[in-house]
Amino acid sequence: MAGEKITITIDDLHSPDVEQKLERAQAIEEAHKHYVQQQAAAPPMVNAGKASFMYNAAVYMAIFGLIGGLLAWGLSEGFTTLVPNRYMQMQEMDNRRVDVIAQLQEGSIMEMQAESQLLEIYADYPSNPYAQILSDVTLTAEQQSEAIGKRLELDALPNFVHRFVWYTVVGVMFAFLLAVAEPMMTRNRRGVVLNGAVGIGLSLVGAAVIGLFINKIYHLLGGGTLDASFIRQVVARGVVWAVFGMFITIAPAVVMKSSKKLVIGIIGGALGGFLGGLLFDPIDVLFNSASLSRLLAFVTIGFLSGMATGLIESAAKTGWLKVTGGVITGKQFIIYRNPTFLGSSPACEIYLFKDPRVSDHHAAIHQSRNGYEIEDLNDEPSTYINGELVERTRLRAGDEIQIGSSTFCIQERKQSVAIK
Repeated sequence: MAGEKITITIDDLHSPDVEQKLERAQAIEEAHKHYVQQQAAAPPMVNAGKASFMYNAAVYMAIFGLIGGLLAWGLSEGFTTLVPNRYMQMQEMDNRRVDVIAQLQEGSIMEMQAESQLLEIYADYPSNPYAQILSDVTLTAEQQSEAIGKRLELDALPNFVHRFVWYTVVGVMFAFLLAVAEPMMTRNRRGVVLNGAVGIGLSLVGAAVIGLFINKIYHLLGGGTLDASFIRQVVARGVVWAVFGMFITIAPAVVMKSSKKLVIGIIGGALGGFLGGLLFDPIDVLFNSASLSRLLAFVTIGFLSGMATGLIESAAKTGWLKVTGGVITGKQFIIYRNPTFLGSSPACEIYLFKDPRVSDHHAAIHQSRNGYEIEDLNDEPSTYINGELVERTRLRAGDEIQIGSSTFCIQERKQSVAIK
């Protein structure tokens, strides 16, 4: 034991064992000092924690997308109630009218019942000029179609403005929630503000694109026309929402300036938007409710867009860090940027919040054709790889990285090429 007292008598002064006892005491003292130094240099123990399924990208992106869909539906319904659009009313009215005519043709209702129901439908839109055209029994179907076409030309500008505002209201909720999902999970307030602002901006661009260009394609595909088949109507709406979906999922990629993440966001958003858009009309037919159709379709669009983006991102990743210890155990950080910074600054790609042992830009992961390297950016190195302090070293799959109270495991799917 260090500090052991040695008792020496007068007789011992002349004993040859005295020198040996002194040497033994000195050796014990040196061993104790070495042990203390080793303990001080070793990385602090990290609680591995319990991995949460909520840190799976497909899960939290789907949840945030679903919430975005609910909010989008609520705000859009409020907007259309306060500011009704005559053209959208005409579409709803025509869907109800077609349903009555179908029942008449099937023989489930009599002609008098059909006429009565049609009059009730038209009465629900007393100030709508399209209802007045469709309820005018003196006009043939061809004359009605021609009259509606002329009316659409007159309403072109107000319809565009209303459509733009409506898609903006809807898109803002989708884009904002999907954009802030990642920084919310890592408690990065700066990321929430930045990603959210970019998401809102992109939703405005998407709304303008839909209003100016895609709506014309929608009509060319047969959407919104009185003589279009049901299948053409469904596909046309799916195409519109596929295009819009691209704009509501790419904000994180724009902020990160990553072309790979941009492609992933576009594919995920388009896929989710298309599948959700396909449900609009079938749900409307099934439940005979335009509002319920929009609710279920919006929730589906948000859920599928978020989940698809998370799944595609996971399938396409080539290098990533999995958090194995710390507050966000189970979270995965895909390495997109070169270099990728780890630190306590919200500007870092991997944000390690509220850890006093982590500096603003604590370390950086560099990509090359040979794989990944990690560099400690502090004056005094405090980054550990497999328990050893490093300044800069090559990383291999399975290596454990410890920075402050967080530990990561580096994973590689294949040899990576440098990404800028």
